[in-house]
Amino acid sequence: MVGAGFLGMEVASACAARGIPVTVVDADRPLERVLGGYLSAAITARASASDIRFVQAAGFATLTGDPVNGVLLPDGTELTADLVVTCAGEVPCTDWLAGTGLADRLGVGVDHACATAVPGVFAAGDVTYLRSDGTRPDRRTPFWSNAVAQGRTAAASALGLPPSGPSQDDYFWTEVAGLAVKIVGRLPLIGEPAMVQGSVADGRALLSWNHADGTATAVAYGLRKPVAALRGLAATSSPPSP
Repeated sequence: MVGAGFLGMEVASACAARGIPVTVVDADRPLERVLGGYLSAAITARASASDIRFVQAAGFATLTGDPVNGVLLPDGTELTADLVVTCAGEVPCTDWLAGTGLADRLGVGVDHACATAVPGVFAAGDVTYLRSDGTRPDRRTPFWSNAVAQGRTAAASALGLPPSGPSQDDYFWTEVAGLAVKIVGRLPLIGEPAMVQGSVADGRALLSWNHADGTATAVAYGLRKPVAALRGLAATSSPPSP
């Protein structure tokens, strides 16, 4: 498995659950670029205990063979496998929009009404990014829940109707080594959590990270927690009542 992001870890976890030996190759620890060092360390330990092997490469890895049957690491080490899966990131497909003024290197920029830079044209989905409003940088949120929210907003805007809800949805969930992780709020997560209820080591915890704008990112780590409750926690940096 090349890539230790959400998809890479989900595929690796599925292999391990079926007793299939799997090695994950990445330049960083699993999910570290998105979830930060705190949760990455916990997830790595759990996945390693499930017999998922990790190799941290000091640069770009190269696929070998035709058909592909291995991965060559920058230090000359070659890993061979019956199957190589790459989940090494994605970029918006915007070549077909060249010359329209709709797209740039980040994708198709939209505002909170899903309006693009071209009057009368609206966009939704993974190809879009929310243009900076002066308090947050340009950012893409390629999650299915966000695409659904944008689709509703773009349709309402195109019809001249008020949107039925927010155009951005920062909810995401994944499962790693049999442990569900639900997240509501801005990513990536930097530093230590501001609040921890339960035990991360035991795989049952509610955590939150505060942000300068008064919101927070809430994470249910192996804990059954309604999404509505996570949304409420993410809307404020204040800890919840016991």
